[in-house]
Amino acid sequence: MAVFQIKIKGMVQGVGFRPFVHKLASEMKIDGRVSNGSDGVLIVCEGSELTIQKFYQTILNKPPQNAIITFADIIESKQSVEKGFKIINSIPGNFSSVLLTPDVAICPSCAKEIKDLQNPRYRYPFTTCLNCGPRYSIAEAVPYDRANTTMRTLEMCSSCISEYNSIENTRHHSQTNSCPDCSIPMHLFDFEGNVLSTDCVEILNFINQKLEAGKILAIKGTGGYLLMCDANNENTISLLREHKNRPSKPFAVLFPTFQRLEKDVFVNKLEKEALLSKEAPIVLCKVKKEINSSISFQKIAPGLVKLGVMLPNSPLLQLIAEDFGGPIIATSANVSGSPIIFRDEDVIPNLSGIADFFVSYDREILVPQDDSVVQFTKNKQKIILRRSRGFAPNYFPVPFQPQNKAVLALGADLKGTFTLSKKDLLFVSQYLGNLENLESGMAFDTTLAHISGIVDFKPEVVLADLHPNYYSTQKAVALSENLNIPLQKIQHHKAHFFSVLAENDLLDCQEPILGVIWDGTGFGEDQQIWGGEFFLYKNGRMDRAFHLKYFNQISGDKMSKNPKLSALSLLQGLDKFKELLKGDFSEKEWSYYNKLPKNGNLLKTSSMGRFLDGIAYLLDIKSPNSYEGEAALKLEALVSLGKEKFTNEYYPFEIIENEIDFHPILFGLILDKISGEPKEIIAEKVFKTLSIMIAEVCELVGVEKIAFSGGVFQNAVLCDMVFDDLSTNKDLYFHKNLSPNDENISFGQFASYVNNKQADKLGKGFNNKIKQTISCV
Repeated sequence: MAVFQIKIKGMVQGVGFRPFVHKLASEMKIDGRVSNGSDGVLIVCEGSELTIQKFYQTILNKPPQNAIITFADIIESKQSVEKGFKIINSIPGNFSSVLLTPDVAICPSCAKEIKDLQNPRYRYPFTTCLNCGPRYSIAEAVPYDRANTTMRTLEMCSSCISEYNSIENTRHHSQTNSCPDCSIPMHLFDFEGNVLSTDCVEILNFINQKLEAGKILAIKGTGGYLLMCDANNENTISLLREHKNRPSKPFAVLFPTFQRLEKDVFVNKLEKEALLSKEAPIVLCKVKKEINSSISFQKIAPGLVKLGVMLPNSPLLQLIAEDFGGPIIATSANVSGSPIIFRDEDVIPNLSGIADFFVSYDREILVPQDDSVVQFTKNKQKIILRRSRGFAPNYFPVPFQPQNKAVLALGADLKGTFTLSKKDLLFVSQYLGNLENLESGMAFDTTLAHISGIVDFKPEVVLADLHPNYYSTQKAVALSENLNIPLQKIQHHKAHFFSVLAENDLLDCQEPILGVIWDGTGFGEDQQIWGGEFFLYKNGRMDRAFHLKYFNQISGDKMSKNPKLSALSLLQGLDKFKELLKGDFSEKEWSYYNKLPKNGNLLKTSSMGRFLDGIAYLLDIKSPNSYEGEAALKLEALVSLGKEKFTNEYYPFEIIENEIDFHPILFGLILDKISGEPKEIIAEKVFKTLSIMIAEVCELVGVEKIAFSGGVFQNAVLCDMVFDDLSTNKDLYFHKNLSPNDENISFGQFASYVNNKQADKLGKGFNNKIKQTISCV
């Protein structure tokens, strides 16, 4: 008999890989051992070559359901093997090539157990097994063993130890195993921090009673605390908005079952699959506007037509939701603009003015994670709106060759993420909030330090945005100086384009590719604010080809908060229509804002985000943006989502040299409004115009491939129109595993770095020289 060594890399720790190997080896009567190592799972086994090859192929072809294998190797070994097969202690090492397992939503088996009166884990809120439970949020180090998690101080009872050691049990070597006899301690506090109960049964009953009584509770979830209340109690929802300083941003709603959820929203096949997946994200679904709806929709998602819905992702949330029986608001516990609160000691000091009661437990969360959010377009395009719990921090498959230097990309500020790469490792962090906020910056630093510690990462190159005042850029500069390592800055929108190119394996494409990169803001190479950009990419070179005609950036960042400033700026070239806005400004404001362009010192912007804000205001969506993209979302909501067929009408525009003049669009829009054209028709024509604009630019430059990125492409209506207009004769590329918004910037910065290392070898590439004037009417 020969001895073989098998090495498996990838997401193979925290997914039940060792128990799976142990059971398979025992069934095949193979002697040997399996352990977690510093770079994956290591198996040493003895048997005939035919048997071991069958064993090896079975491991590769039928691994545990949550595993991802990125590398596998088998060689003969001179090691000795004892009789039988066993799991041995993990082998220590200085560097890990292990993908970090995301937190996994409660599996059907555990969900069934906590509802079974005869089961020892009946109504136990921390039930987990090999296939589900917290992973990334509690891992302090690798290898993934209980001693390296925040459960290390919680000892298993004899029953759990028996399960842990039993090869036939679904909790065989489950590192998060616990039960009512060795329960994770649970705590209930009032808003002053007084302990009201530590009894699990009492606490669950108390939660249900207080939800029914219209109270707001802060309850510890997998990635942080959630604020929860009755989704049909309008007074409580209004109170939550007031206390949270969240006047109109939509809340997510938790339903106890999929069947219950279907009563309030339409759910297609893709949406259902996402809701029931192991990631269990929030999914945006169209609301059924029925008289007997059990939710106060206009209080939950004012001015919108879609609702963010979710199913329980943990046993605690399942018990709470099923006890209550109806929909529950479940929103990140924070004050608007701050990151989700995840540390126990921060809860009462920060939320005592918002929540009435607090529920905690003694399983520490190490990094903050909001719930992930996704939606699907009519044409089955998946759009990730927030990539966090369940998806982060892995990125797989990696579209790059292993790098010989450790690279850290720090992204942008509005939707903070970072990307780090070392050899064959690539991690893209979860969404970490707006880094202009002090608490978000601290959460960003905490998460970076956490992942860096786990994978023994020290950057040798640091990448950043061009914007000099971004927190992420300033952090990159400081790291560069302190560690004496190179710093490279990448323009914001080019990073967007590089990101979607890399996601679709197009970095080496020899054909020219048009990049349509539309968002709210990004510091341009000409020191202006970009955001309505068309780039051309060929042979590794990226050039700005066209952009939305510049308009004035009035009052800096105030413009993103107040759409009427965008409307005023857009109309400054149409003076007779500008007077339509005069009544919306005080006399002092009107005088001030109209004098600003005359001083000649205003920044200019090509932002498609601000353009759509202005359009929304002209269509009487006039409230200030209380959250990012509010006006544009409400503009999208004017168009009937899910329409089988969109209008063929659109507004004229002109392409003059490298600028797209939008004034004809405004002229047509205002004439339509004056003539009494319904606002939903005007809004639809606006989005159709943008789709036609893309088509015209595409024909002008003569490309067959178009890639899309930037926050504007979170708009499902626009994406569907583009798909309808262009997919029959063009190759369209959207993001797959990342959001189109600024969360993908750090990944794009890294893609740019990889690309630039090869650019000189590929030549100077393509440089746009088109100088034409085209009228589109």
